[in-house]
This record gives sequence, structure tokens and C-alpha cells, in this order.
Amino acid sequence: MFNKSLLVNKLVNSLLSKQFQVLLSQGSFDIAAKRENLMLVKSALNVDSVNEGQMKSLKSISFFLSAYPLIVSVKNNREFLNDQMVYSRFDLPVITPTLFENFLDEEKIPVVDSSRGRHTIKIDTTSLRKKREDLGFSLRQLSSLVGISKKALYEIEKNRVNPTEDTVSKLETTLKIELRNNFKLNKTSEPVYLKPKNEFQNEVSNEFKRIGIDNSPVYSSPFEIIGKSNFSLITHLSKTETRMEKDASVVKQLSNVFSSKAVLVLKKSKEENVEGVPIILEKELSELESSKDLNNRMKEKL
Repeated sequence: MFNKSLLVNKLVNSLLSKQFQVLLSQGSFDIAAKRENLMLVKSALNVDSVNEGQMKSLKSISFFLSAYPLIVSVKNNREFLNDQMVYSRFDLPVITPTLFENFLDEEKIPVVDSSRGRHTIKIDTTSLRKKREDLGFSLRQLSSLVGISKKALYEIEKNRVNPTEDTVSKLETTLKIELRNNFKLNKTSEPVYLKPKNEFQNEVSNEFKRIGIDNSPVYSSPFEIIGKSNFSLITHLSKTETRMEKDASVVKQLSNVFSSKAVLVLKKSKEENVEGVPIILEKELSELESSKDLNNRMKEKL
């Protein structure tokens, strides 16, 4: 039986075997993996244990880093997950460790989606509509042949609903075409902004916005703010210098995998940088007028 540590180790080994650069973390994601693109993986033995706050942070981080987020899990509260299905949790894809490994092997994996207890297939609706029209079928004629309503076929073609396995099989047989989409990861297309959890986080986030850095506070992460302008930026906040070396080391390693810049924002400090990460005092932020000023100030600190 898996435990969390064994699950993470299995995923890491799968990634390393495919020449991914891998870094472990905790909270909203457990693994940051990069080859051509950045992937952020949340692992959980029971996917129902993953909470909304963690996933909002994962979505926000993924958006600002142009990363691909996903969840790898073994079961939910009712059953073990099917190795052939793609589930959903807070609108993020959930797959099993076996399906994850097959995905890394670049196998073609038809997407069987399980959401709200209903299993459906994601298909190429553009090809469906084109083939129907090429063969001269009306919506009514084709829907009658496959045993669904005209309205149901219309909704499928408009990509508003996904068809069932039975419906897809009948469409493919009738039209003599392969319609099933293969599983692929998607980036978070819309920004996700979280509310600050304290005044310090709120003040720094607002200062970043003022100088032109689009950003969001995040939770359950080694850093407290994620943002970007002409560069992506991860920011760790601290009111004191306690644990500063350890915190700086973590964000430095993450910034290397993320291909982003990293900064520590402190209330007070006598240091200019720690572990190669520049320190910006909170009061210094108010002196800056642009993200370029911040970037220059960070360079001066190194």
C-alpha cells in the first residue's frame, strides 16, 4: 500500500527517468519538474483530502509561471481511481501514478473524464462537425443514427457537453473517423488572485501592483507572493531574520527551476542578501517607481 512518501518517490523516479529537473516542495504542490516546460504536481493518496485553498494557490502560481498544474492520486473517499480515467478536482486534472507514467512515456491516452460521478469522453468536435457535413448528414439524421437527440448532438458539437463512451463509439463507427482526444496538460489560462492572509502580505502585494508587477498572494507555499511583469518573481516575506538562510535557500532553488527571480522582503535586516537572494526592506519598496527599479535594486544587493 502506498503512503505519501512512496507516492512522491514513485513520481520523482518517473520524472528523473525522462530527464526532468526535479525539486521537491510542500503545500500547494509537492513536485516542481522542468524539461521543456514547467510542471507543478500535487500528490495525494486521497484526492478528496486536497482542499480548495491549496488548489487556488496552485492555479495562481501556475498562471504567473506559465506552468502546467496537475494532481496525481490513488483514490477518493469512495474508491480507487481508474488508471484509464482523468478525474477533476477544483477544475484541475487528477490522474493515477500509472497514468502519469504512461503520459510521461508519451503514450496516446484517450481522455475519459470523470466528474460528478459521470464518465464522458473528450472528443475533437471540429472534426465531428466537418465529417458530418462532408457526408451530408443533418444534425437530426446523425443523432437518429446514433440514438441521441438532435439537441444532445448540437450540444456535443458546440463543445458544451462531452459525450458518453457509447455515444462516441457509435459516432466513430457511423462516420468512420477517430474522434477521441488524447490527454494533455493545459496551462492555467486565467489569472487567479487570492486574498492576503495578513497585513504584511497585503502591503507588499499592493506595492508590487503600484510599480507594475501583476501579482497574487499565495498560501501553502514556500513563498507568499507570486507575480510577473517582464520577469516572473517569487517573494518570501518575513518580519524577522529568523530561519532566513533556510528560507532563502528554498526560494533560490525554486527560482532556478522556475526560471524566475527571487526576493526576500523583510521588515528590517542588516544584510543585503542571503544565499544569493537579494533582501529588500519593506520601506524600500515605497521608494521604487517601476518593476525596472526593483530589478535594478535587486541586482545592486547581490
